[in-house]
Amino acid sequence: MYRHQFCERVTGQLRCQEEAPAVRQELSDHIQDHMDALMAEGMGRDQAEEAAVAAMGDPEEVGKALDALHSPWPWRIYYAALNAAILLFGLTFCLVIGTLFGSGTSIDVSLEDLGDALKEQDPQYIMEHYVLNDGDTVQTTGTVTGGGEIPPYRLSPAGKALLLSQPDGKGGRALQLVFLVSVLHPQPWLESLDPVGQPCSAVDDLGNQYGSDQVFFQSSGGRLRDLCRIFLEDPDPAARRFTLTLDTHRGSVTFTVSLEGGETP
Repeated sequence: MYRHQFCERVTGQLRCQEEAPAVRQELSDHIQDHMDALMAEGMGRDQAEEAAVAAMGDPEEVGKALDALHSPWPWRIYYAALNAAILLFGLTFCLVIGTLFGSGTSIDVSLEDLGDALKEQDPQYIMEHYVLNDGDTVQTTGTVTGGGEIPPYRLSPAGKALLLSQPDGKGGRALQLVFLVSVLHPQPWLESLDPVGQPCSAVDDLGNQYGSDQVFFQSSGGRLRDLCRIFLEDPDPAARRFTLTLDTHRGSVTFTVSLEGGETP
């Protein structure tokens, strides 16, 4: 019997196959040492290998004896702990994602929920699913500049502004100016910025002024990064530039929208 055949038959008796490579190497080294000693006495290599293997005894009996020494239970406990750790990590990850990108704290977050949360970080997705309605047409687009801090929140433009023509429910059409603002902060345990009750106002390049009854700031509820929507209802169709301001007791931010055909501020 060759050395590798002996080693395979021995390790085949082990219930704990994780230990098989180390046992196989230990047996092979022992046989090699015996072979070296026999060849030093003048025996040929093949004869030395056969004699060294035979001296090891019956491979099944050797395997059973080694199996008693290498219990599979430590490895079974290891794999159970590893699986538990992976499960715990997955649940923690879902909880963190739910906290950062949503308003809830439930750990019942599926991959579909995660996908939805990530989609809601895409400005185009927000526009298509939360702003544009059936019957809306885009009259023109515009660039948005400005932003600033309302501690601990930092606000900055996200994408282009849209000037929409919408059904007014009376058989006519009404204009609406809308754009997105990214609201970031480094404290994910905080709720998203809530502008309800805070004065919002706007003024255009023709001198028209718009109050809180025409300017709306809507949060989507994200924790770490929220894509908020700012609406201006019934803007003057002749105006090409609008300056919108959100005031709070912690500070104010201003955004300027320049529609196509208008001057860049």
